[in-house]
Amino acid sequence: MDRFKQILAKKNRYKDKLIVSLIDIIKNPGEIERNLYKNGYGDFENPYMQQLRRIREVLYSYKISFIELRGIEVAEVCQIFERINQAGKPLDIFDIVVAKTFRSEDKTNNISGFYLRELFDKFKQTIFSNQYANIDNWTLLQMLAVVVKLEFPDAGIQNITDKYLNELKTEHIEAVWSDFQKAIAKTFDFFDNCLHIKGGRLIPYRYLYLTITAYFYRNYKPDYSFLDKYFWYYSFHNADLLTNTTHLWQHIYFVNQEKANSSYSFNPFDIDKNSIRKSFYSYRGRLSRAILSLYANQKPQDWAKPHRDVLSDVYYQLTDKPNLHHIFPVNFIKQSGIASQIECDSLMNIAYLSQITNLKISDKNPLDYLKEYDEPGLETVLRSHLIPTSILEWSRGNALPENALTIFIEERVNLLLEALRLKLEGIEFNVFDMGNRTDISS
Repeated sequence: MDRFKQILAKKNRYKDKLIVSLIDIIKNPGEIERNLYKNGYGDFENPYMQQLRRIREVLYSYKISFIELRGIEVAEVCQIFERINQAGKPLDIFDIVVAKTFRSEDKTNNISGFYLRELFDKFKQTIFSNQYANIDNWTLLQMLAVVVKLEFPDAGIQNITDKYLNELKTEHIEAVWSDFQKAIAKTFDFFDNCLHIKGGRLIPYRYLYLTITAYFYRNYKPDYSFLDKYFWYYSFHNADLLTNTTHLWQHIYFVNQEKANSSYSFNPFDIDKNSIRKSFYSYRGRLSRAILSLYANQKPQDWAKPHRDVLSDVYYQLTDKPNLHHIFPVNFIKQSGIASQIECDSLMNIAYLSQITNLKISDKNPLDYLKEYDEPGLETVLRSHLIPTSILEWSRGNALPENALTIFIEERVNLLLEALRLKLEGIEFNVFDMGNRTDISS
């Protein structure tokens, strides 16, 4: 009721023209004073009249500093801005490049206008997948810099750091823009429709946006089997091989070699089985995102509705949205004491499920909830999640073996490695196990 009274009082003040815009105080002061007199507030000492005079005095006497600087570098402008405006937000590199490359339209001399921010915004509107349309401008700017470097090797773009992004020129951006848009669109399409990764948060390395865009740029016959191997090889390799700009340019050289002559070779692939076993749920870790991407790539089906994919582009009901679910629920593990917290949190104990299926399962014993979905074809559904069907056999037998989760995790690790081995067919595939200190032959 108090809130209603406040709203009503504010409405009445607006009706009595006691709430006015600042611009009217400058442009129409006489009209405001007449309204105050009309409503009984015209006395010189009236608080409303005093407030009006104070505001008008501030607006009339306020001085704005203006400094014109000519012939200085953009980097110096940034420093000056930060010194004068220390309490505000400093310019980021995208703001600087937008300002530096801006060009006003000059119809008399047939010169078109150029506004990079508008180009980026319009391009994002053309991307049908909302999952990738929210990519940040900084990443897009770095992708653009890579393409400019490919097209203009002597343009001064030696890297993707702010120092070199500052060297981007309007004419170079205009020259590559059309083909650059096509390359980005193909990159997003590859992630979304070829790899079935529904969202940028699962891309293991941010630099993959840059390397794959470089591959698609003016590539009229891309080899998608190569790209598929490239993505999974570097996403899962035991060593982090795309973590810095030195790696980045090595990768760009590698993918452009393939683009130029369709001849490529990968070094032997190494992976630690124990790193897969002990990976836990995180959207930040490279290997964590790689595992979740591989799960998504299998096009997992809904346990309750085997005819549909869990990771759909369109959700017709709120309950269709995918969740990440513990196959052996957390509270069930705690209550039964069948496993350690490490095993509980392992990504080998995680699967994509629709929201409603996740809620129905809740904290139930897997022996019980699997019975609810045990219809013909459930084995196929489980395989689409890389889930060992032995858990279904346990449910049908109504008994969990000793160390059930440990056994389950080991079987799922093997299924994941087998799926990965198929992705990297033709590449020497070496598995070792730092947990058991055992080498496993490829």
